[in-house]
Amino acid sequence: MQSVLITGATGLIGGELILILAARGVPTVGVVRAPDAQAARARLLERLQKSERWQPRYAELVTAVAGDVCEPLFGLDAATLQAADVLVHSAANTSFKPGAGVFPINVKAAEQYAGILKTLRPSQRAFFVGTAAVTTAPRGLITEDMPFDGYANDYILSKREAERLLRATGVPFVSLRPGIVLARGIDDAKLSRNMLWSIPVMAELGEVPLEPAARLDFAPVDFIAGAIAAMLLKPQLQHDCYHVSAGEASMTLQALADALTRQMPGIARVVMRGRDFVVTPEFARQRWMHGALEPYLPFLNADAVFCNARLLAEIGSAAQAPKPDDYLSELLQKFTLSDAVQQMYTP
Repeated sequence: MQSVLITGATGLIGGELILILAARGVPTVGVVRAPDAQAARARLLERLQKSERWQPRYAELVTAVAGDVCEPLFGLDAATLQAADVLVHSAANTSFKPGAGVFPINVKAAEQYAGILKTLRPSQRAFFVGTAAVTTAPRGLITEDMPFDGYANDYILSKREAERLLRATGVPFVSLRPGIVLARGIDDAKLSRNMLWSIPVMAELGEVPLEPAARLDFAPVDFIAGAIAAMLLKPQLQHDCYHVSAGEASMTLQALADALTRQMPGIARVVMRGRDFVVTPEFARQRWMHGALEPYLPFLNADAVFCNARLLAEIGSAAQAPKPDDYLSELLQKFTLSDAVQQMYTP
């Protein structure tokens, strides 16, 4: 493999993917929103240096180009696109919050990627990083060939539409669908709080409308990016869609809460009263917290486990997610309840 072009290079998955590929000697080109190549490189290096994987020698394997995924050809010249052996579109707005403006980037960028797919040579390979949550029903084990169904906020709807747009081109590409991605190994408070901000908020509330037996499919970004890198480096794949997930190793919400209580005795215990429990907050602060949680509750209660049998068949042990006991408490200790409250108000 000569080179990989990656959008979303300064993001959670994209940045770690670049570093994992660099560790294996694979040069990458990161597409970065910036006024010029110099500013793009500065932004990219700033992101990469936040990772514990960063080594100065990787700099020579990393190129940054200024672009915009909402523009034709991602704002790049055709020669840059044609020079890449593998293209990975991972740029996205991942907010679950209403009004966060996810459609302009997630769907518009997919439209531009669809145009790019039509220009690729047969030897070039294309990947799209979506989300496993495009299907969250029926409850239980979800396979990649199940139709889109279940819980849908703006983010999930935009990802469903993005996949539909790309499949409609008829051009072969591989869809990689991660579950919940947690920011292990990155020195960035905002990324560390991603999704996890809800835990101290729920602990503060005490009683929450969660189903204790519902399972939650999540994994750290180093595992997700490592599995994606293994897929990129494999010359041939058996399918065109894969869950990149914890799969049947997913924990129930109750098991997760119990593990956190064991590891972090100082954290208040979350009392889960079932998905139909009606919360009646007494104080304004509690109302604000519950309001911030509401967009996430249907997703947390979906009890969707994203089958990773295809991934296991392709890359073996590299598809086995680490146990949450090994890293969750470390991530939670990186921020306070005040940080979590700040995050819940961030679009």
